[in-house]
Amino acid sequence: MPSVNLEKDGAVAWVTVSNPSIKNALTNGMGPQFASVCEEIEQDTSLGCVILRGEGGTFCSGADTASWGEAYADGAVTDAAYETTDAMYGSFVRFGQLPIPTIAAVRGAAVGAGLNLAMVADTRVVARDARLIAGFTAAGIHPGGGFFTLARRLAGREIAGALGLFGQEISGQRAYDVGFAALCVDDDEVEPTAADMAARIARDPLLARRVKRSFQIETAAEFLAMPAALEVERGVQMWSQERRLRSKAAR
Repeated sequence: MPSVNLEKDGAVAWVTVSNPSIKNALTNGMGPQFASVCEEIEQDTSLGCVILRGEGGTFCSGADTASWGEAYADGAVTDAAYETTDAMYGSFVRFGQLPIPTIAAVRGAAVGAGLNLAMVADTRVVARDARLIAGFTAAGIHPGGGFFTLARRLAGREIAGALGLFGQEISGQRAYDVGFAALCVDDDEVEPTAADMAARIARDPLLARRVKRSFQIETAAEFLAMPAALEVERGVQMWSQERRLRSKAAR
């Protein structure tokens, strides 16, 4: 059963995206689960850091097209479809705004919405052979989830364009080289390295929250805020979903 799971190891929270049969793709039912996990983390003042990972060595392969096809069965711009997208992307925003530091532990592939999810964390530890792929245009849809704002914040306009406009793939090593990730290690060292980073800040949860707040304030102003970026991209992404559905129906 696809799920978003929360485990606590002392002052460190581990959030695991679990849908291993399709490489941890996100179903439309996982948005509310993710939001509930974020709520629990927000309320637990004993926590000082969060590590986000995918189950079984793959971070997240993006949206589960079958699940989202059901959500868009009556059209991609219906009230229900819009609310479903709100639930998923809204949970991404909520994770990005958590009051404690967050680390994405990226192994395997991070694709589409899965790449967005990795980018909303405060920092990333990536496997050298990880694959970072936007994949939106290859699937016939416009990027969503604030993709261009997130990618530009991390690695600049060139990489944002290469990934989102031209569909280029970058490895974990390349991601580290261009500033997309804080650390790049062998695949089996990703989660231990993230755990070591988390333990350092999590040992003082109150300090972690104070430092995170300053980090949020001082690093957010230069670019378009993510909620605004979501709205900029939303309409045209939903249009592209509707267009793709019509194209499929016509075949």
